[in-house]
Amino acid sequence: MSKKVIILLSCMVFLGLQTGYVMAQDKITGPWYWIMVKTSSPGGAVVTDEDWIKDGTGGKLTEDKLAKDGITKKIKSIKFKNKLKWKEGEITPTGGNNVNDLLVKIKHAVGDVNDHCSYAVINAVSKQAKKGVTARVGSDDSIKVWLNGKDVHTNKVDRGAGDFQDTFNVNLKKGGNVLVVKVCEKGGGWSMFVGIDAKLTYDLKFKGFPVEPKSKLATSWSQVKTQRI
Repeated sequence: MSKKVIILLSCMVFLGLQTGYVMAQDKITGPWYWIMVKTSSPGGAVVTDEDWIKDGTGGKLTEDKLAKDGITKKIKSIKFKNKLKWKEGEITPTGGNNVNDLLVKIKHAVGDVNDHCSYAVINAVSKQAKKGVTARVGSDDSIKVWLNGKDVHTNKVDRGAGDFQDTFNVNLKKGGNVLVVKVCEKGGGWSMFVGIDAKLTYDLKFKGFPVEPKSKLATSWSQVKTQRI
């Protein structure tokens, strides 16, 4: 093999590794709003299509309502049977247990949690409307994704995850886009990875939830991150 060929192959391998590294970093870490709700046992794939928000609030809130409106002042005031409240948190872009770790960090959970669904909500802001944008997710176990009230991806599966696994397309509106991700855990690791192939900013400024003066701001709304995926 000639020296030129060896150099060319080395460059290709290097670029491939670099591309893999970028993919590993291109995940929406947040901040997201989080809640977790207990499901029937066993959890995971078989409970994916059941509305655990409705079950957890005694019918006062539904997944469809949450997916359409995001976290409004009214929605945030609705009480869950487990007495948990929506809390902000940033998820790590790597690891096979990042949801469980985050829920422990925000004091929603203690130790290893099974037979629960997590709901993560964020506002994805686009400077212009875009159609057919590539989105990627990975999950342990099953996953369901809504964008602006529409179910854009569902995968009823029991699996492990440390990176993206599923690819699908979404349409973005100009301005805010409500993104809701549900991950149902059966057992073992509990993880979530989400990315959208567009230049977007992410915040928690949903319609119907007025922003308070900075002196009274208790959230990290000002910590808006721009991510290129």
